[in-house]
Amino acid sequence: MLLAKENNALFVCANPAAMEYKANAYGIEKGIEFISYHDFITNFYDNRKYVVDELENFIQATMGQNTLIGYTISKE
Repeated sequence: MLLAKENNALFVCANPAAMEYKANAYGIEKGIEFISYHDFITNFYDNRKYVVDELENFIQATMGQNTLIGYTISKE
């Protein structure tokens, strides 16, 4: 969450209300915009940075529950 705040990035997650509650509990009350996987998929957010919570769940939400069989991640 702090990475999203520090970089003015959208925080993409399954449940934005729950994540906002969690941010408040951590003392992060402002500076993060939370959006759902669905909102991210159906809307165009041009020239924004993103932090994705639970990447595997995000991919399954975009591709379908049974289609993802693996993925790799690198910093590059």
